[in-house]
Amino acid sequence: MPSRNIAVQKAVYDALTKEKRGGESFTSLFRRLLDQRRGLEESVGSWGPAGARADRAGLAGIRRLQGRAK
Repeated sequence: MPSRNIAVQKAVYDALTKEKRGGESFTSLFRRLLDQRRGLEESVGSWGPAGARADRAGLAGIRRLQGRAK
């Protein structure tokens, strides 16, 4: 399987290392985190129009907080 190297700041590496489960590779960690993110995005709007607006607002807030953590 081809692979790629990526550079991340030490603080990001340390945070990712803490997120890893026992025996989990970084590739598996990234897949798990991306799957969780997709799961949130796919559920937007599942409670009708008012719920969709609230869901989008909630996801926007999460993304803002994630941006501040960088």
